[in-house]
Amino acid sequence: MNILVESSVWIDYFGGGINSKVLDSLIDENLVCTNDLILSELLPILRHKGQYEIAELLEQVTRIPLEINWQNIVQY
Repeated sequence: MNILVESSVWIDYFGGGINSKVLDSLIDENLVCTNDLILSELLPILRHKGQYEIAELLEQVTRIPLEINWQNIVQY
């Protein structure tokens, strides 16, 4: 089982938020995953701040593919 960790949780984690220990445990147990949308929100910010090592580590997290059915989302 993987747990998809969304952007706000990662931002809280990088800032040393109150739930950091929980995410640390999930990372240690290799239970977290991400996707390209989440990475597209986080990686530019991390690189802009010069946090290249963190960006590289985040890119190594298990990535699940996005399956978007745009026809069901976009209504004419």
